[in-house]
Amino acid sequence: MLDLNKLRTFTVVAEAGTITKAADLLFRTQPAITAQIKDLEEETKLILFERKNSRIYPTKEGQELYDYAMVRIAEMDDIILRLRHQNENLEGKIRLGVQWELTEHLVPDIVHDFRKLNPKVYFEIKQYDHENLEVALLENKVDVGLSILYKQKHFFETHAFFKFERSLVASKAYLERVPPIKKYKDLLELDIISFSERLEDFRFWLEKNGQKHLVKFADKFSNPVTVKETNTLHSLIKKGVGFGFGDSFILQKELNGNEIVKLLPKSKPIYVTIDIARRKVRTPNLLLDNFFDFMLMRSNC
Repeated sequence: MLDLNKLRTFTVVAEAGTITKAADLLFRTQPAITAQIKDLEEETKLILFERKNSRIYPTKEGQELYDYAMVRIAEMDDIILRLRHQNENLEGKIRLGVQWELTEHLVPDIVHDFRKLNPKVYFEIKQYDHENLEVALLENKVDVGLSILYKQKHFFETHAFFKFERSLVASKAYLERVPPIKKYKDLLELDIISFSERLEDFRFWLEKNGQKHLVKFADKFSNPVTVKETNTLHSLIKKGVGFGFGDSFILQKELNGNEIVKLLPKSKPIYVTIDIARRKVRTPNLLLDNFFDFMLMRSNC
């Protein structure tokens, strides 16, 4: 069965004519759109688009799938509208647990859009680090969780919700004070801000980029600050304390304004996925089930 989310993305790309425009319309990254189209082509074993100059056009098979998808999506939207009308009386409270550095960037739109559909629903937002968020789910202190990591997945129903890039970045002001960075080895002379003294994230990134021979030098790295959460790390980078890993969806404004610059831009980033989770063993609940389905429909994965 074809994924409805991928079909929706496919129809927007077909109408927009470019990945860039489709990404803007869907509020997603271009790599995420490209990945969904590639997945759809692999699943259908069809070539859906051909590229001419800067635009893309549906192939014959792509046009037929587009016509089919528009009918099916219209039918699905009609069903959802009817079900939504049935659920107009949804009311109650949703206890949403969030890994706290994600709250500012993900939660406002989620709460606003769900309450726009269900004005009698209220939210209690609880913020944790990922370990305590998992405990809160296990102890039924929250109904639904949003986190990067769940260690005891066998207790939870989890789904990928949001995928983003984590790349090495530095402030423009910091780069003006240090020697030019042309090779991976040049990074070893600079100050890194990391989540751990062992620099596990940096070691992993080096290996991913074919620089395993440099990992042994990580012990000699100048590591002026170690932090536990992302927002503080980003603030230190923007202050010019050193360089570190930046999350694309949080630093998009600074990256677009060149206040923050990606280091070695041809290098491979680390991809991170935020999962939505709830207890596997639970009592059915119309409100919470509706909210969980609403979240799955918003997934960019």
